[in-house]
Amino acid sequence: MFFVFGSPRSGTTLLAQSLDAHQDIVVPHETDFIIPMAFVFDRIADPAIGRDMLLKLITQSRGFQASIGRYLTEQQIGRIVNSCDYTAGVILQGIYEELARSAKAKIAGDKSPNDLLFLRMLVKVNGITPDTKILHIIRDIRDVMVSLHAVQWVADLDLYFPRFWANSNLYLHSLYGANKSQYWLVRYEDLVSQPEASFRQICEFLGVEYQATMLDHQRRNPFYRELGCHRHLFEPITTSRIGVHRQSLSPETRQWYERQAGEAIETFGYK
Repeated sequence: MFFVFGSPRSGTTLLAQSLDAHQDIVVPHETDFIIPMAFVFDRIADPAIGRDMLLKLITQSRGFQASIGRYLTEQQIGRIVNSCDYTAGVILQGIYEELARSAKAKIAGDKSPNDLLFLRMLVKVNGITPDTKILHIIRDIRDVMVSLHAVQWVADLDLYFPRFWANSNLYLHSLYGANKSQYWLVRYEDLVSQPEASFRQICEFLGVEYQATMLDHQRRNPFYRELGCHRHLFEPITTSRIGVHRQSLSPETRQWYERQAGEAIETFGYK
């Protein structure tokens, strides 16, 4: 399996939906069980109790039917949870391998914003195995903030989010960045500027052949048409939203974001 890790409004949905348009890759709609699952492993040592909780957590979650429930039944997940070793990474691998088989794909991935925001817990319970591939997408925090405000994400963004962006992305990069066989960094700006070249590299990393269908905006999941925050998903990939902060932010606001996220801005080449 693989994870698409990235902060909200960083191009995670564009990346995941483009990958899902490949016949050998499946990325379901956002799941909501992986981080809660990590907390179960951290708190419940008894496998019998833990397995029962995990099965209910996965199959009874609000997001189940719209995400992995489109591919796997409760019975299939029950067999995996009850037959695999009681470890987070092994059970996740089992679920996503079965998901890929059900979708007649070679590899399945997960894209959920909470995966990065709560990465420490996922790492703590060994939810990421050496066989897990990591796609890490990053976008200039100043443009991210403009986008978050545009969709009215939450009211107090300016007080905390640039620090969250810096800390979570730096932590992931520090943990896995040196392992080129497991980790691939994608800059949003490069992805939209050179989409074919970027997806050819990503496909090689995931071990599949490149397919031009990944660039076809008409092949995105119709589910996202109902979500106003993803209206650009059904338009051709464009560079028009690179650097929007230059026209949208006051110098004072821009400097405030830069002070909070300075180390990550420099590390990821946004200085």
